Amino acid sequence: MTILSNNLKVIRKNLNHTQTSLAKALDIGFRSYVRYEAGERDAPVSVIVKIARLGNISLDHLLTTKVLPEDLKIPDQKDFPTSNAPIEVIGGNFEEGRLMFKGILKDNLVTTNKEEQEIIGFFRKMSLANRKMFILNAEWILNNSRKSGHRNREKKNSRKEEKDKTADKLKNLAKSIKKITVRG
Repeated sequence: MTILSNNLKVIRKNLNHTQTSLAKALDIGFRSYVRYEAGERDAPVSVIVKIARLGNISLDHLLTTKVLPEDLKIPDQKDFPTSNAPIEVIGGNFEEGRLMFKGILKDNLVTTNKEEQEIIGFFRKMSLANRKMFILNAEWILNNSRKSGHRNREKKNSRKEEKDKTADKLKNLAKSIKKITVRG
């Protein structure tokens, strides 16, 4: 039995559902759900997301950590607890720049890059108003640099299209010239 299949079973029992009723709630076939729970097939991402929401746990927790029934009684938190108790790392790494902690829903960004650490230090020293303005400016720069990159690129025409355009111009020019007849 895989971690995911075990977790599916624990979550289903915690919700007091049968396999049939949970399959209906997830909008999948009964046999498919039974195979997911038995570990015979991998559940698609859409089903895994729904199950994580039903169990009120993070996706990382659902996929990487064996869920116990008592874990489901206390839902994952959005923020770090204020106590000094050690927190278990369950996913991510420094190369990715993120860490997942047991019992906490969101990824936590981390950095070992000196430039990023300096920027974070400067950001933390800013007033709240300056922080908001900094974030708005950064979002504007990111959004507009992507858009402007697409605008500045002109579509290159093929040689045939260029010839067709030139031929059209010549035809229009020829129509506009008045016919002059010369008598000899």
